Amino acid sequence: MTTVAFSGLATGLDTASIVSQLVELRRRPIYRLENRRTDFQNQLAALSTLKEKLLTLQKAAARLDSAAEFNSLQATSSDEDRLRVTAGTGAASGVYDIVIESLATARRDMSQGYDSAAADVGAGTLLFVVGGTNVNLTVEPGTTLSALKDRINDEVDGISATIVNDGSPTGGHYLILRGTEPGTAGNYAVNATGLTGGQAPVFTVQQSAADASLTVDGLSVTAAGNQVSDVISGLTLDLLQAAPGETIRVSVERDPTEITGKVKELVDAYNDLFMFVQEQSQPEGDLRGNPTLRSAADRIENIFTAATVGGPGGISLLAQVGITRGDARQLEWDEDKFAAALVDDFSGVRDLFVEKVGNPGKSYLIQTAVDNMTDSVTGLFKISNDALNNKIRSADQSIERYERSIESYRLTLERQFAAMEMMVAQLQAQGSYLSSVFYR
Repeated sequence: MTTVAFSGLATGLDTASIVSQLVELRRRPIYRLENRRTDFQNQLAALSTLKEKLLTLQKAAARLDSAAEFNSLQATSSDEDRLRVTAGTGAASGVYDIVIESLATARRDMSQGYDSAAADVGAGTLLFVVGGTNVNLTVEPGTTLSALKDRINDEVDGISATIVNDGSPTGGHYLILRGTEPGTAGNYAVNATGLTGGQAPVFTVQQSAADASLTVDGLSVTAAGNQVSDVISGLTLDLLQAAPGETIRVSVERDPTEITGKVKELVDAYNDLFMFVQEQSQPEGDLRGNPTLRSAADRIENIFTAATVGGPGGISLLAQVGITRGDARQLEWDEDKFAAALVDDFSGVRDLFVEKVGNPGKSYLIQTAVDNMTDSVTGLFKISNDALNNKIRSADQSIERYERSIESYRLTLERQFAAMEMMVAQLQAQGSYLSSVFYR
């Protein structure tokens, strides 16, 4: 129910304004609590950003945490039109002479010619054998050549069907079947003798399924397809064109550009992290004095500046490979010095980053540190976030209590001022009456 107050009718005072100002004074603790709650929420958001930057650093470190990833080998072919090659995990430096004797082929069948794609192919069962599995395709009466093509594409895995029209006025439409994968593993068989009542397709083999044939350093090799990944360890060969008797040279060598790019990505992620740390450490930063910020920054900085212990090589500091600490806790990157270190002592540079027995490596240390700090049960961020959320809940509860108290205070003030107005009004009425009696 809405209360109607006639403010100051008797006293002439703006009692509504007085009540509002008194209530506003009582709200000061609430404003302080709201500011604190906003500060806690800003800290949560800033911690989330800090965590994201740590995870970005961890991701960059993960690209350098194994010898295969650090090696970053590059494979090239002397004839990209006939053979393309890609180096992957497990590849090793070397040179290989390859001759592509023949490509893998997929089986292809062609039917007799039909006058149109709407020709009736009959009804019954069309049998396919694909990869040793029987597929019975039930053909309903009235099925056209075009409809049969669609049924094969929809229901028979491993075979694709098309209709080719050579433009002849009669008998110019042919149903073509193809294995979807080249090589004998993708071979199939088809039997249309189960169709009756129409013009059943009679297929003729146009091309048989065959595996690829090549020689690698004089060794004869049979490959199941034209993309070969199990012949040379770590290499994928894409066979594009046969060239019997012609040697294609494949070279696999270290790619310093890719290695440098991965290390630079790590340095950039570190600098981005510490730019944020420096911003947040300022008096206006949301995480100024925050123990999680300080602990995370100190731990990561120590990994980058401290010497590794137990490494087999003579390189134990990032500074030895051109990564040094500069101003504002940033790293400075000397790419020329890093490139020279790769040439002079590649294994030493690799072991500075890569974990081996007795040698944790920088990449492992970074990933482990970030895992520990971001652990969902015991990590720094879990502890800090829980503490801040508890403070926010406490502030909300205090604000709610203050709001109830202030509402009660407001109602009390309104009742008191209303009573005062009534009393003054009564006194004024009595005074008027007395004046009328004595001064007649």
